[in-house]
Amino acid sequence: MTNFEKINSFGSFFLTNIHEPRDNSLFLEIKKSLTSEIKEDVAIGDSTFKDLKRVLVDDNSDYFTILFESYVSYHIVNESFSNFNEREGECVNGTFSFCIYNKSTYLNFILKETFADAIFPGVMKHYCLYCQNHVIHVVSITEPIIEIVD
Repeated sequence: MTNFEKINSFGSFFLTNIHEPRDNSLFLEIKKSLTSEIKEDVAIGDSTFKDLKRVLVDDNSDYFTILFESYVSYHIVNESFSNFNEREGECVNGTFSFCIYNKSTYLNFILKETFADAIFPGVMKHYCLYCQNHVIHVVSITEPIIEIVD
C-alpha cells in the first residue's frame, strides 16, 4: 500500500502544520482524528444537544507529511464554507480524504487565471485534501512526497 493509499484509509484527520520551506514549495502535516470518550452537552441558540463527543487530534499515532516541491497554486478553505464544487470534476485517484483530479472547477479557474498550461500543457493536476476544519487545494505539475512519521 502506498502512502497515498494509507492516507485514504486513515478516515478523518486534521491539518496540524502548513508552511513553505522554500519559495513556491508547500509542506503539510496531517494527524489522525479520534473521538473523545467524554460526553458533553452543547448549546446552540435555543437548542441543547446532549451527550456529544469531541473530535480531537490523535497526537499518539503515526502521522503524515506531504511536501509539494513546487506548485502552481494552493488555496485553503474553511471546511464549514466549502461547497465541494470539485466533486463536479473527475477524481482519478483517491477517495474523499485525499483526491487527485484531472478536471475540476478549481483547476479550470487556475487554467483561466494563469499561463501555467502554456508552459506545461496538460500536465497539471489538482490535489485536494479534506481535513477536519480545512479543505486544501493544490495545483501542481509534480507529485507530492508523502512520508509517514512515527
